[in-house]
Amino acid sequence: MGAVDPTYPLYPIACILAAAALFLVLLSAFIRRNWNLGVAFLSLWLFLENIANGVDAIVWSDNAEVRLYAYCDLVSRLKVAAYIGRPLATFIITRRLFLIASLRSVKLLSDTSRRRASIIEWVLGLLVPLVIAGPVYYVHQGSRFGVQEGFGCSDVLQTSILEILTIRSWTLIPPFVSVVFYYPLSLRVFYRRSRDLHAFLQSSESDSRTNYARILALASIDLVLALPINITITVLNLTSSVAHNGSLPFYQGWTSIHDWTSPSSYSYANLIASGTSDVVQFYFTYWTRPIVAFVIFGLFGLTSEARASYGRVIYIIGGWLGWKPPPRTREDSGRSSLGEIVFDIRAQHSPLSDVEMGPGPHSPGLLTLVTPVINITKQDAVHIANKNTLRDPDPESMGSMRAENDSRMSDVSRSGTCARTLKGSTSGIMRGS
Repeated sequence: MGAVDPTYPLYPIACILAAAALFLVLLSAFIRRNWNLGVAFLSLWLFLENIANGVDAIVWSDNAEVRLYAYCDLVSRLKVAAYIGRPLATFIITRRLFLIASLRSVKLLSDTSRRRASIIEWVLGLLVPLVIAGPVYYVHQGSRFGVQEGFGCSDVLQTSILEILTIRSWTLIPPFVSVVFYYPLSLRVFYRRSRDLHAFLQSSESDSRTNYARILALASIDLVLALPINITITVLNLTSSVAHNGSLPFYQGWTSIHDWTSPSSYSYANLIASGTSDVVQFYFTYWTRPIVAFVIFGLFGLTSEARASYGRVIYIIGGWLGWKPPPRTREDSGRSSLGEIVFDIRAQHSPLSDVEMGPGPHSPGLLTLVTPVINITKQDAVHIANKNTLRDPDPESMGSMRAENDSRMSDVSRSGTCARTLKGSTSGIMRGS
């Protein structure tokens, strides 16, 4: 029996490639120790989710068989955590962008403020998703887990007012605050105060203006994709629950919800029979994960710093395997060639002041890389030979050097006497005139 998904194996391949790309982004940030927590959390949740979706799409490509219980228990909760973690990560990103756009340092003024901001971001990006995926999800867990034919393990939530308040609200309220408050202000300040923002970013330890634009683009794409689909899913679940139960209950009851003995299984034919809108929503939800992952890699995984960190990893792994790059390659990768740097200062007679050098006709030196041409005279060769002799002296060389130095000193004394005589004669002539 063939795969039920007509696009197979495109989706699992895309998920695996997306996970590999996100791994490179996280690895680059770890090597450079340059963390933006919002981007890091978004990359982490998408990385885990793409791995799980890729494996599931392969294992359950042509069946909806309930198996791998422990694995599906873990993956179903992982998907709930990622479902909550992604919009919260975007909220962290837009909040950080707003602080930067307001010309407030990313590293806040006091240590207490920095710790408070870091704690808030860690709680929102990691702790809240784990708590929601653990005890909160169990309160609304309608089955141990679900298996969708063609796509594998999934979570099972019973829709109610309490479930919307405790779970789905985390996917709606933070993105809504970002879209209504943080994001517009960040855009407005970014364009109105572009020059001030550029000066602030260049003079502080914050990200560069280009990196700011990358993060802003990432937040824009994720908000455009995530918020509308989350609103659509919530509305469809509400209408489906009302149509099935006649009303939307506040909570269906602990016994009613947890009255299950085995996982649920859903065929691909039932998905197709549910209607075109449900199929489009289903595919759009699944394909959003790899698309956003590729966007993150395009924005942050192809920069010069990221490529340099990949090279470092390759050299380290090659060293473990016994392979060593050529010496020139290793030197060039770590630093520029030494000994070929010449400072060429060219005077410019300009009446204008230089911003960097201060008032006056100064001009900065021009740093050029040239191949050195060294002309060694006979005296230089003798001097170098004397220096080498001093490193390993012997009696004969010491005696010859003393004789040479005495000869030079006598020449200097005679030249000094002549200079004093000439000076006296000149003074007499001047006085006589």
